[in-house]
Amino acid sequence: MLIAQSVSQKIPVDITAQAAVADWPFKNVGPFVGNIVIAGMVLAGLSTFLMLVYGGVQYITSGGDKAQTESARNKITYALIGLVIVIGSYGIIKLIEAFFGLNILQSRFPTP
Repeated sequence: MLIAQSVSQKIPVDITAQAAVADWPFKNVGPFVGNIVIAGMVLAGLSTFLMLVYGGVQYITSGGDKAQTESARNKITYALIGLVIVIGSYGIIKLIEAFFGLNILQSRFPTP
């Protein structure tokens, strides 16, 4: 650990001075990862909702067919399991924020 610290102190690295990164809105990795987590949770919630709607429509239009009804029921079940996973991941992220004093879920998307 001491070797890595001494080496990192001797090698000055300023990523903001690089031409390719100078106009990039994320100068730090933390906000970038936070935005990816937020976008992933929004996408997962949206896909869960769409799968619930699709399973519900398939269940209604199955017309009593056993195979279609079972397929629709499985889609609804898996969508609800996905929703529980998304809510659980949100809870875990909130616990990590509280434990380490971080702000992971604060939106840092660049605005014009």
